[in-house]
Amino acid sequence: MSWAYLNSEGKQHWGDIFPDGKVPIQSIIEIPAKLKGIRPTQKVYMVDWQKLTTEQQLATLEKLTKLSGTPKAEIFQEIQTVGLPLREKYTDGCATSRMELFF
Repeated sequence: MSWAYLNSEGKQHWGDIFPDGKVPIQSIIEIPAKLKGIRPTQKVYMVDWQKLTTEQQLATLEKLTKLSGTPKAEIFQEIQTVGLPLREKYTDGCATSRMELFF
């Protein structure tokens, strides 16, 4: 399992959903992404949606709906199709328990 650790700005945005500051991610390797309405291309970690609790998933959908005005069902569909990015600028780093990545 891998995690990204929220920095102070990340905690301002996402600390209500991730109070310990740890966000499960699919990989410790950040990737470039074009995010809707945000320029330029951002470095992101992809959140491991399946590792979130049901409460975290629902709270994330609610927050993204409020921020974007996009219906929850549409956001959920996009998460299922493309994934959920977490901007690298909201993190202080990441860690993993997958030791095979270091050999």
